[in-house]
Amino acid sequence: MAMLKTFLFSLLALGGSLLALVLVTTVASWLPPLIGVHAGGAVQLGWDLAFTVLGGIAAVAFASHYAPCWPRSHGVSLWLLLAVASLWAAWDMGNDFPRWFVVLLVVSLPLQLGAGLWLGARRLRTATKA
Repeated sequence: MAMLKTFLFSLLALGGSLLALVLVTTVASWLPPLIGVHAGGAVQLGWDLAFTVLGGIAAVAFASHYAPCWPRSHGVSLWLLLAVASLWAAWDMGNDFPRWFVVLLVVSLPLQLGAGLWLGARRLRTATKA
């Protein structure tokens, strides 16, 4: 029974992390008109890239923070999903986006992992200090 509970909580942590990613990227879609960022152009692409990175960080942090066991493994597994999706998007985008956007998207992947694990595993660091 405990193994089933751990498995279900693991799935819940991973599902919640995908929800966190969706929520951050949703904010990225409705916030620009409210603050005056116009659609299209480099400013909009930079905005989208920034929120993509923030969404990845939030998702990895959520997965590693709420994992019932092996928090770093949960964060890394979710990050691998994000990395595969980002690399596929970079490959598929081809010439549809400026080169800087594609390069920064790929280069941001280690940042998403490192910052997400650092934020998500803070619970572990504070628990071991107490």
